[in-house]
Order: sequence, then C-alpha cells, then structure tokens
Amino acid sequence: MKPSDFFTRNKANEGEKLPLSLPDGTPTDEWLLIRGVDSDEFRAALDEHRRAILANAAIKDEAERAEANRSAGLKLQCALVMGWSFDADFTGEALEEFFKEAPHLAIEVDNFASNRKRFFRKGSTSSAKD
Repeated sequence: MKPSDFFTRNKANEGEKLPLSLPDGTPTDEWLLIRGVDSDEFRAALDEHRRAILANAAIKDEAERAEANRSAGLKLQCALVMGWSFDADFTGEALEEFFKEAPHLAIEVDNFASNRKRFFRKGSTSSAKD
C-alpha cells in the first residue's frame, strides 16, 4: 500500500449523487450532488460554523441565540450540496429554503456525506456531468 490509498479529499471534492425519494418513500429521478465531509468547501464551512457558534454565545436572548445557532447549522449542511437536478436555479437561498421545508433531507445529506465509503465504492458515479 501507499499513503495515497488513504487520501479522501479529492473524492470528497468531486461529490456523489444522492437520489431523492418523496417523503412516502416513492423514488424519483431527482438528486442532489453531495460533497464529502473531507472536502475543502465543507471543512472551510465547518471552521466558519465553529466561529459562528462561539460568537452566538454572546447573544443574551435564548430564543435569538437558538435561532442564530440553527441558522449557522443550516449553512453548514448547505455546504455539503454542490448542485441538484431540479428545474429551479441552484442557489444558496433556494437550498436553505429546501432544507427548511424538507429537514429530513438535510439529515439524509449529512448522513450521506459522512459515509466515506459512499465516495469510494465500486462503480462510483462521482461527477456533475449529468
């Protein structure tokens, strides 16, 4: 073996498609392109998230602090997504709204991105070419 056999950053940066199902489990042709947790973009977002949480600790009002922390967490989850198959334009605002209204998918994205094996499985389709 060689050290490069353990490298994860490049594959994490390329992303993998996460097929989407409706809330009732019905499969669809829609997908999200997900970065791995070892990607440069996500690691930078994680640093920013940590800074935001520290800054939010100074907020006296509990409800306001909780909302600021929720917003910081949502931005972190959004950093995992590189694109989507929807007809709607892919923007940060659109993605945040999508995750606000479909929080179960934000959790699914987090689980998907955290599973490094998904980015290295045989037959991997890691490209945004589709």
